[in-house]
Amino acid sequence: MSYFEDLKLGHKVTTGARTITDGMATVLINIGGFTAPFFNDETEASKTPLGWRAIPGRITFALMGGLVETAEAFGRGPGAVMLVGANNLAWKTPLKAGDTIRLEFEITEKRETETKNPRWGVVVNKETLTNQRGEVVCEVEITHLVERKPK
Repeated sequence: MSYFEDLKLGHKVTTGARTITDGMATVLINIGGFTAPFFNDETEASKTPLGWRAIPGRITFALMGGLVETAEAFGRGPGAVMLVGANNLAWKTPLKAGDTIRLEFEITEKRETETKNPRWGVVVNKETLTNQRGEVVCEVEITHLVERKPK
C-alpha cells in the first residue's frame, strides 16, 4: 500500500485480469458455506431464471478486494491499509465460472480522520468490476484508513 501522501485524488488504476475457473468457484462457494442448490448443482441452477450456476455476490465482493491488492499504486508498498467501509454496493450482472474479471478503481476522496489521528488518513475510491464482455458486474465505494508516512 502506498502512503496516504502518495495517493492522488482522481488517480485511476485498472488491474490485470483474472479468470474464475469452475474449480475456483466450487472451492470458494464451499469455503463460504453457501448451500443453496443453485450455487452448487448445475441441474438445479439450470431451472433458475439465469439457467446456470452463479457465483454468490459476497464472493464477487471478496474477489474485488483481491484484485485491488494486485494494483501497483494501491496494493503494494510500505504503508498499511484497513478497509473501514463499503457504500452503495450494487451487483449489475451475475458472475459465473469462466468469466474473466478486472477491476478499475478511482480515488475520489482524501481527508483527515474524524479524530485527526496523525498516523492515518481516509481514502475513498470507486471500484467497478467488469467481465470479459465489458459488462459491469459490481460497483462499490470503498473507504480505507491509509497509513501516513512516518515522521
